[in-house]
Amino acid sequence: MKSIKDLVEYFVKFPILANILIALTLLGGIVTMVGTKKSFFPTRSDLYINIQVVYPGASPEEMEEGVTLKIEEAINAIAGIKEYTSTSSENQATITVEIIESFDIDEVYTELKNAVDGISSFPAGAEKPIIFKQRQQSTAQWLALTGDVDLRTLKFYAERVEDELLAYGAISQINVSGFPALEISIDVSEETLRRYNLTFDQVATAVRNNNQDISAGSVKSPNEEILIRSRSKETDAELIGDIIVRSNSDGTHLLLSDVATITEQFEEVPNKAYINGEEAVFIEVRKLETEDLQKISEIVNVYVDEFNENAEGVKLTMTWDFMTMLNQRLDLLTTNGIIGLALVLLSLGLFLNLKLSFWVAWGIPSSFLGMFILGSFVGLTINMISLFGMILVIGILVDDGIVIAENIYAHFEKHGNPIKAAVQGTMEVLPAVFTSVTTTIVAFIPLLLLSGGFEFLRDMAFVVIFSLGFSLLEAFFVLPAHLASKSVLKVRKEETRGFKIRKALNGVIDFLKLKIYGRALRFTMEYRAISLALLFAFVMIISGLLGGGLIKATFFPQIPFNSFNVDIEFKPGEREDKVEAYIARFDEAVWQVNADMMEELGTDEDIINNTFSIIGFSGLGGSGSHTGFINVFYRELDEYGLNQFDIIK
Repeated sequence: MKSIKDLVEYFVKFPILANILIALTLLGGIVTMVGTKKSFFPTRSDLYINIQVVYPGASPEEMEEGVTLKIEEAINAIAGIKEYTSTSSENQATITVEIIESFDIDEVYTELKNAVDGISSFPAGAEKPIIFKQRQQSTAQWLALTGDVDLRTLKFYAERVEDELLAYGAISQINVSGFPALEISIDVSEETLRRYNLTFDQVATAVRNNNQDISAGSVKSPNEEILIRSRSKETDAELIGDIIVRSNSDGTHLLLSDVATITEQFEEVPNKAYINGEEAVFIEVRKLETEDLQKISEIVNVYVDEFNENAEGVKLTMTWDFMTMLNQRLDLLTTNGIIGLALVLLSLGLFLNLKLSFWVAWGIPSSFLGMFILGSFVGLTINMISLFGMILVIGILVDDGIVIAENIYAHFEKHGNPIKAAVQGTMEVLPAVFTSVTTTIVAFIPLLLLSGGFEFLRDMAFVVIFSLGFSLLEAFFVLPAHLASKSVLKVRKEETRGFKIRKALNGVIDFLKLKIYGRALRFTMEYRAISLALLFAFVMIISGLLGGGLIKATFFPQIPFNSFNVDIEFKPGEREDKVEAYIARFDEAVWQVNADMMEELGTDEDIINNTFSIIGFSGLGGSGSHTGFINVFYRELDEYGLNQFDIIK
């Protein structure tokens, strides 16, 4: 303790050290804060491996029996697997394997691939399994491309949007959805085959043998090397029609276009998307851990405006931007910080003095700046979880500073020596302040040890621990050094207005302290049994309210979204037109509800912002022609005194 006292005295006698520490905090904190990347949620470690098998025309039961169960049996004994989940749906099966954090994902991936590749009893129509490591990503924005054009034109513009966004360099992950894959269809009628005395196998063999690139080695000479290669693979429907099916004895050729109808078309699978009842192509912009959500958001928003100015017949709409929700949390943090600073300045300015309150209030921004400096070493990002930690800790950051400053001021009032008051006042409450803050730090340390599904809570723990730790450093050394100044600690003259105001406030505080709190304290000490009984009764009441469900409890609060989903699943095998008709009726009903609510509330602004509909996929994870879902996004309802259930019912 003596060494700490010597250090405090050293900072008090040489306040230039405190100023240097403030300058370093400002410089380092601002640089790291500006450079800290933003994301909606913390990115977790890469712990997942996906196995996908496509089996065209298979029912979910066939996928389960012929593919999924065989893969599960093959990988069941592999070391390093924490758990795996499987989904068997029409035409495909997906197995997601979660790896134990302490194992090397590359080694487990190799063993998984060897085990799956060794399965020889898959159905004959099943395609080769696709095995890949699932790199952790998060969604940044959703865009919708609509227009009075056909789906193929929308696809062309969507691919153009994808290429142009990737060209910026700040974006590396984009998913385009809302249309099936393109394929070249070759239709041959039985009548045509008979007319030309052909079989279907002959036509298929001609296409297979004549539409490929073949390397035949090379011919080397002293001066050059000639590569021999046949380049006859075509992806254009018209050029494929020039394939020779048969050469006749008279030198003529029978071309594929003579016996078949060749078209380039979308694959016949249920994959359609709509926004507000209008056919659309969705573009999902995703971010990796190393990418910045704010930078991506700025680029995409500017691009959307530029695209709509130049494109004709199509429109690109920003339907969802996760940076918007993050900015809302940032605004809440900023508001809380300003209110906290104002309350500190007001309360300490009234009861002590304004300069003292300024140095106490400095503890809030300095602690956050120090937190950003320390957070840069652990890869901390600004996200919903870390911002939650900042909002949580902002109310207790200045507690240590207030206690130390008030005690220093009390010592100054006794003997009038600022330097002596700063040292004695700090050392007197240092053990109690250190203990109170470190108990909070210790309470958050277990969150650093979490893994699996709760790994994201580490960011909140880092924020709380680093902020409180830096606040101790500021309160023990920087604060006393500045409070020891004669310009901060000075005796107020009795005839000044400030002295009279403070005297009146002290009278109110003395009344509350002696008459109210003092009497209550004496009562609890004289009647200990009653005090303990009341305390026990409160514990029992709270426990009963929790147990009865009157007070809701959750491990972590859910972040509310202004949306809800409706999932639709008919029995397997149902065609997509039935699902599409059902979703269209539901979409129409949603907009009718929007019109009714607008009339009821007397507003000209839509309550419903957008409706997203997808055919061939269910939000519950199923896929196929019998599935679909509709996602309804609505505006903030608090201003109307409504909630989500008022729309749903």
